Amino acid sequence: MRVRILELTRDRLTEAAALLQAALPHDRVELVADEKLFGSNGLRTSRVLAAELDGQLVGVLAAAGRWVKLLAVDERHRRRGVGSRLLSELSGGKLRVMDHPGNYLSPGADARYSEARAFFAARGFREIGEVENIRAPLPAPPPFDVPGYDLRRATPEDEPRLLEWVARAFHPVWSFEVARALAGPRRAVHVAAQQNSFVAFAAADGNNQGLGWFGPAGTDPAHRGKKLGEALLLRCLADVRGLPEGGVIAWIGPKAFYAKACGAVDDRRFVTLERP
Repeated sequence: MRVRILELTRDRLTEAAALLQAALPHDRVELVADEKLFGSNGLRTSRVLAAELDGQLVGVLAAAGRWVKLLAVDERHRRRGVGSRLLSELSGGKLRVMDHPGNYLSPGADARYSEARAFFAARGFREIGEVENIRAPLPAPPPFDVPGYDLRRATPEDEPRLLEWVARAFHPVWSFEVARALAGPRRAVHVAAQQNSFVAFAAADGNNQGLGWFGPAGTDPAHRGKKLGEALLLRCLADVRGLPEGGVIAWIGPKAFYAKACGAVDDRRFVTLERP
């Protein structure tokens, strides 16, 4: 089988999205394929490769830095070296699979993708942990105010100062996701302020834009325990009601908090894969 490896260009996006959706049935990748293949996370851009056989797309790989953001092979052409050829195009050294901060389809490989897990294991990748998505039933409880704080939707005038604060107080990649959410059709970013200073924020529909995922969110340590996180979460959930995956809370940390705040329940489990 004479497979040719080449750079994937946007004029083949429809073909690539169809291949990805067939290969990744537990993900809504057809709705976010452009973002996942060609989008950055504000710190690094993607390299996107295609495997072609007789002019037909049979495999796709997107990589950024040491992350394999996506790797998919047409089911009819698996176990013929296509995935290995694509993977071999990346430089040696440590690699991780899918959990690319700030621009990820999912925060790891869905645990149900057993064939993919076996593929990576055979090529030196180890499963080093598990992460979860949970899901809030919608409509969520109604939003509420917190006395002593100004809770509101972020405005265009807030953007420069808000992004600088998020990058400094939390992480630059979070700032990139907030910027995407602010630029989206719902502007699903809410803040809590006190004395004209931001003390908490929450965003939705930044990563995987159009699906309705919640995150990131953060509260200044000095203002935790005031129910600011819960109040901003509920505002974001109201924004994403009706979207295909509205209510998904991705790559979670405090699971008990979300269960109490909005009745979130288990949704999906992922494995973190790494090659030393």
